[in-house]
Amino acid sequence: MRSPAFWEDQATAAADDDRRLVAMRGGHISLRTTLPRIFAGIITLACGGSLGREGPMTQLGGAIGSFFGRWARLSTQQVRILLCAAAASAIAAVYNAPIGGSLFALEILMGNFALEIFGPVVVASVISTLVFRSAMGNLPRFVVPQYELVSGWELFGYLGLGIVAGLVSIVFIKSLFWAEDLFEKSRLPRWLQPLVGFALVGAIGVFYPHVFGNGYEATNMALHEELPWEMLLILPAVKLVATALTFGSGGAGGLFMPSLMVGGLLGGAVGVGLHHFFPETTAGYGAYALVGMGAIVAGTTQAPLTAIMMIYEQTNSYMIVLPLMFACIISSVTVRLLRVSPAHLETLRRRGVKLPRGVEGTVMQNLRVSDVMHEDVEHILPTEPFPKLVERCLQTRYNNLYVADESGRFLGAVPLPTIRLMLHQGENLNTVIALDLLDDQFEFVTPDQKLADTMEKFWRQNSERLPVLSDATSRKLIGWISKRDLIGIYSQEILNKTQLMSRFTVTDEDGQHNVYVPLPEGFQVRTLIVPARLDGATLGALTPRSTYGVHVLQITHRDPGSGKDIVELPGPTTVLRADDRLVVIGRADGINAFQAALEATPKG
Repeated sequence: MRSPAFWEDQATAAADDDRRLVAMRGGHISLRTTLPRIFAGIITLACGGSLGREGPMTQLGGAIGSFFGRWARLSTQQVRILLCAAAASAIAAVYNAPIGGSLFALEILMGNFALEIFGPVVVASVISTLVFRSAMGNLPRFVVPQYELVSGWELFGYLGLGIVAGLVSIVFIKSLFWAEDLFEKSRLPRWLQPLVGFALVGAIGVFYPHVFGNGYEATNMALHEELPWEMLLILPAVKLVATALTFGSGGAGGLFMPSLMVGGLLGGAVGVGLHHFFPETTAGYGAYALVGMGAIVAGTTQAPLTAIMMIYEQTNSYMIVLPLMFACIISSVTVRLLRVSPAHLETLRRRGVKLPRGVEGTVMQNLRVSDVMHEDVEHILPTEPFPKLVERCLQTRYNNLYVADESGRFLGAVPLPTIRLMLHQGENLNTVIALDLLDDQFEFVTPDQKLADTMEKFWRQNSERLPVLSDATSRKLIGWISKRDLIGIYSQEILNKTQLMSRFTVTDEDGQHNVYVPLPEGFQVRTLIVPARLDGATLGALTPRSTYGVHVLQITHRDPGSGKDIVELPGPTTVLRADDRLVVIGRADGINAFQAALEATPKG
């Protein structure tokens, strides 16, 4: 699937969508690859492309947060939180909406309202908004009349508006990707596609100049009831087409402001009709334009809380908040009932990415089989005679014997219950070989599969472990993974229970990734800091192994010249420096005693 960004060729490593990076890559966003996308967004908006400015600002904020998080050597979860806080602060500043910016990060980027995330996101949004208001003032983005709910009966009108907005949201989403597919299937060179798309938008703008840019002017006119009803009917469709052409041809920008314009004009059109037939019990069409803005945003993003607060903060219209909440929820439910993915998730789905929701999904989608697999795998040959199978059955502690040929190609497994069943027959067993008892449909996994995908295979196979094959074609047996591994990861990473596995970050040709190693029962891996009083002492003088039963795995110290961390494999003669970080393994009581000794022992 072609990425909808014409600047992709200029980026040395095309970055994925921010939401995928938050969940799937530990919040790692490169500033170097983000800057071309921001520059492309500026060009798109400067040329009158029908997209919003929040896209480049969110990407820049997220990239800055990710950069500082990695520079400060924060944990993966902390980097994710900092990235989301930075993105929220960007949205808060762009739209003078600290609550809406916070909810955007929590509801869309993280899909999680945990307190550890909520606090930093809110603080960042507040500070960003204060800086913005000190320079630009404290007026809401849209200064509108104080609309209100005229009658309780009017909720039926807003119910209809919510349903219509949900259906239009579906058309909006479908049109974006229809246009993308249209340009992808065209024979136009990739560099020419945005030029053609922008030219078509320009042709539309000759007759309807309201489609240029983010649509602020037209939206504001609808809120003040300054547009005739004919324009309220025509402009939503025209804006939708212009946005689809800009997006589909490769334009860079956000969809929030175009959604506001389409929603405002659509709501205004509905309001004109309702007020014409029920003038005594309905407000003017400006109120419906305001509610329609939120309803379309809720439908296209499936984030109704964000939509409600963004509209409330941008209009400062508290009296209309009840119908706003009502219509946003109705629109969101309509889209959900018709099983249409929101725009940002549809973009990821078309790239083959399934975005996890919540902490559990993030952990299990972020980790792969290669991070926890065991390489000490044994197998038998398909010609293994039955007596040998019985002998192996008595020796193994597992319920399946893996079968592979001479080249290591996995053929299947022999279940131990099958061997026990054959023992009861008691005749002609000398002619039975492993191939006769083989289950050639035995489930397997590959190193690049996500841990979330292995759970379904464990459920289907009902086995305590699964073989790991190099790939589905060569089927070379290279390891195994067990249910115990999955339970250990879940308990440690999600439930924050006792440390069952040690996590190491390794770097290879595929980049940085985590590797989990099971720990002996009662053992822990910790990082200890060398106090200043031990500066110049040798590791052997501390006798960590002989006295405390603690093994020092590595020492990390900062090079005073370059400022970079240097990792060493220690020996007894290794000289310690103040603030060195010792990675140690041992029993909890031994590590505690060694730590106390570090803090109390004078240099000697």
